[in-house]
Amino acid sequence: MRLRRYEHNPILTANPERSWESGAVFNCGAALGPDGRFYLLYRAIPAGYKPFPDRHGYENYISYIGMATSEDGFRFERLSEPVIAPTEPWEVWGCEDPRVNPLDIDGRRIYLITYTALSAPAFSGEGDRVAVASTEDFRSFAKHGVVIPDLNDKDAVIFPEPIRGKIAMLHRVPPDIQIVYFDDLEQLLHPDEAFWADYRAHLDEFTIMRREFPWEAEKIGGGCPPVKTEEGWLVIYHAKDDRAVYRVGVALLDLDDPARVIARSPEPILEPEAEFERVGDVDNVVFPQGAVVKDGTLYVYYGAADKVCCLATAPLKDVLDFVLMYRR
Repeated sequence: MRLRRYEHNPILTANPERSWESGAVFNCGAALGPDGRFYLLYRAIPAGYKPFPDRHGYENYISYIGMATSEDGFRFERLSEPVIAPTEPWEVWGCEDPRVNPLDIDGRRIYLITYTALSAPAFSGEGDRVAVASTEDFRSFAKHGVVIPDLNDKDAVIFPEPIRGKIAMLHRVPPDIQIVYFDDLEQLLHPDEAFWADYRAHLDEFTIMRREFPWEAEKIGGGCPPVKTEEGWLVIYHAKDDRAVYRVGVALLDLDDPARVIARSPEPILEPEAEFERVGDVDNVVFPQGAVVKDGTLYVYYGAADKVCCLATAPLKDVLDFVLMYRR
């Protein structure tokens, strides 16, 4: 089973008329807003970055987060200015890879935007932290800062409702995927040193998905926020192999105990095949960050080759039937 690429991919490309998104736009999170529209938050890079002469990556490379909206999930209109920009010391080198996490709590719905905040230059391997912003209407956004201190960490996604009274988050301290539970929103947004010191000391106990297959050889990480289904929490994730190829995987977590993996496909459901996925600023990358279900269809929004935003779809039932063939 494979996700089906939208025939008019990519859905967003760099815009030379706006400096902040003139170089690349990619790695996009998505959600249905309170008005029923699709909201896409994406990573944008100004033009002018250059590859390092002696190592992987680019210099003069700082990310912003832009937003686009759509009635149908296929055709998007962009805002002229970023909704999140690197204005604070803990993100001065960039705001990367936003996920849009709807959360129903205390009788209201809020949208928590998890993103990677860089306090050191991109590609340095230092200063990557999970940060959170929030909105209720996609018109105003509030930053809450770094929420997982003292860990080089990425790929955080939040479950859309409390589980046994706690807020659950998946995140990735390389090379595998961990889970963390919070008593309430206050504990998530205002980290306690003692809580996180104990968590770091027992990190292996909180690792729930480990690399298993050849296409996951180097590392795996959260992709889209979990989708609740009758069969379990549907998790779309990414994996990188030992040849630096990124693919998309699928797993199913127990509804009451999401630390328990109940099904997981041994093969990817999307991999770099199209030209815009195989060639870009980082070749051979499909990187999922947004999952929306509407009228029985699963929309998966992903970045391709660190250059453009794309969409792939499938009937949700087909995805569930597929992953359940590999029930554990």
